[in-house]
Amino acid sequence: MERIEIELRSIFRQGSDANMDEQRKKEITKKVREEFQFGRARLFRPETERRVLAEMGEDRKRLFVHFTQPVTEENVELLACFKRYLLNFAKVASYRGILAGHDLFHLGVELGEDRARFYAIEYLRRHPEAKNEELVEYLDRKNSRLSALKTSKDDPLWAWLPRSLEQKFADAKIPIHAGSLWETALVKFPDPVMQYLSRLRRMAKSPEITNALFIWPRIIREHRKRRKKPKGVKEPTLTGPQ
Repeated sequence: MERIEIELRSIFRQGSDANMDEQRKKEITKKVREEFQFGRARLFRPETERRVLAEMGEDRKRLFVHFTQPVTEENVELLACFKRYLLNFAKVASYRGILAGHDLFHLGVELGEDRARFYAIEYLRRHPEAKNEELVEYLDRKNSRLSALKTSKDDPLWAWLPRSLEQKFADAKIPIHAGSLWETALVKFPDPVMQYLSRLRRMAKSPEITNALFIWPRIIREHRKRRKKPKGVKEPTLTGPQ
């Protein structure tokens, strides 16, 4: 980060506005530093794509102005360093993006396989202060609807109990009724059920898990929808609007 600041300060000194005061330079440098630190943590959304591409096009033109300046002993090393930094940053970002996308995909698949967990986290995102009784009632409602539709018991939409709890039902010879499955479990086996629900509450607060289950799938859906452009509409490019 220190190298970036040094390079930016040098660019400011070589820029077209030679009279820029020191306070202004500090403000710009601080803003750029914050963008590098925090900008990468923000989720990139389809609706920002056109704006970001336009900004990239404008910045590319500004940088090329400096890259095409007459070479001097003062700027040749800086320009080569800055150009190499930008190219390498893009390569690393692409590489790490592929790895992160792969991990997110598999995390989403793994989490989505336990439908009770998925439904519970979904509910807790909307109702973070929900009591355990409200949460199990929500899961039982999901199962009641599937039961009313005579959905196959093998269907992945069912919010079944974890295997350890199913075994407790079997050992105690408690009949399983889909519409009251979770309520019965909470009454008969409160400790393991509350422990399970506590884990789900922690998971519902995890940005990594909510991104994998809800945010990134929605972003992908929006991205695909936006790419279905009518004929004659030109897609934005890396050079921005012409």
